[in-house]
Amino acid sequence: MSRRKALKLGASALLASLAGSKVAATVFDTKKKPIKEFGKVYSYLKKAELRDKEKSNALDYLTDSALLDEKQGLALIEIKGADFSGEDFYGIWKNYHFINCHFPASQFIRLEKTINCTFTDCDFGPGRKDVALSFGRMENCHFHRCKFLNGNIVFGRGEGSFVDCTFTNTTTHRRNDFFRNYLLSGGGLLLTNCRFYNVDLGADTKLHMKSCQYVPTVFESGQLNSGKKFTADFILEDTQFTLAKEIFWNNKFNNLTLRGCRVEGLFSTLGSHIKDTITLEGLSVGTYYVARTGTEKSIIVRDCNFSEIYSETGYLFSCSGSYAVEFLMERVVCTDAAPCNLTGAGPNTTEKFFWEFPRNQTFTLRNCKIPRLMVNGLMTYRLVIENCEFGTLELRNARPGKVTIKNTKFATLDLTRTLAEKFEIDAVGTGRIITDESNYPNGGFKIDKGK
Repeated sequence: MSRRKALKLGASALLASLAGSKVAATVFDTKKKPIKEFGKVYSYLKKAELRDKEKSNALDYLTDSALLDEKQGLALIEIKGADFSGEDFYGIWKNYHFINCHFPASQFIRLEKTINCTFTDCDFGPGRKDVALSFGRMENCHFHRCKFLNGNIVFGRGEGSFVDCTFTNTTTHRRNDFFRNYLLSGGGLLLTNCRFYNVDLGADTKLHMKSCQYVPTVFESGQLNSGKKFTADFILEDTQFTLAKEIFWNNKFNNLTLRGCRVEGLFSTLGSHIKDTITLEGLSVGTYYVARTGTEKSIIVRDCNFSEIYSETGYLFSCSGSYAVEFLMERVVCTDAAPCNLTGAGPNTTEKFFWEFPRNQTFTLRNCKIPRLMVNGLMTYRLVIENCEFGTLELRNARPGKVTIKNTKFATLDLTRTLAEKFEIDAVGTGRIITDESNYPNGGFKIDKGK
């Protein structure tokens, strides 16, 4: 055997005994026992520089690419069946795979960073309501099939991924109790096929839920910054919610997206402000109230079927379309005769509610079928309705610039007290158009009733 080959084998054996290598990782396949009994690994968790120092000393003479990861401290240590109760940890955890371990939700684990770590089949909590387990800044960290019970978890910047995890709070939940079982991130959270029971969520950059189940709780955007920033994108896909109506109230988001979700109860964004875009797609179960909600860019409602009435308003769907710079609704069907309200205004809105100039640039509806649509009090530079079918279309007390209605059926179009620069109405059928003298200021334009 050559001297060089012998050196390689010797170094590999040393690394395996110290920290585990890709060739022969150290695996602690034992029953749960105190982490303090894990020898050197316990020391590495307490002080990351010890592991780096021992690796550096062992590998100073190695240059082979196959061992560069070990020299740079990238080897993965697997830790199985460890109990972290009663121990305090600070600093940095890097390159660990925790399997079937127990972590108490306590103030004794407060890390600066968690880097390249995976947690599989681990359990977290319980803990006191006024303390939290903190993982610090997250870099390439993943949680698989983990259980979180009656404890608070905090992350710094970065993004954490959770798959098939369960978050449960069996204590009494109150909306205003900040220290009541929360999962917060100063960065992003990616949650896939997870289940949540009375657990508050917060993220400063992104919260992406996909194929999750969620029961009454509270969402907070930028909660670590007291909700003063508009940095969080909330993306909720194929997720089932059982909601209290105030769940999304008075929040601040960058973007808010609901796609293919099922809501048992009311989804409401009352008092919230979305800096960029609200997107609702593929919704067919639940009641949605997006009125009295500010947005600085656009509202998109697409491929939805609204059939459940919000008892407090009597509407199937309600939003504040006039607040958005761009509003688009397409391929939306309402299967009840109750109204769908796209401005949040009632039929008797007066001029005192109008702005000096419209915020909305274009307000567009395409390929929709709605028995009763209300766009009363609409202020926009341009209203476009194409290939739609309505029973009653109410455009009362509105101040649109140009109104274009093409290839659209309606039984009644109510334009009472509506002023526009120009009407272009190409209606299909013999629908009735209700007008009054206010539609013709100073002897100006007339309505082309089309076909």
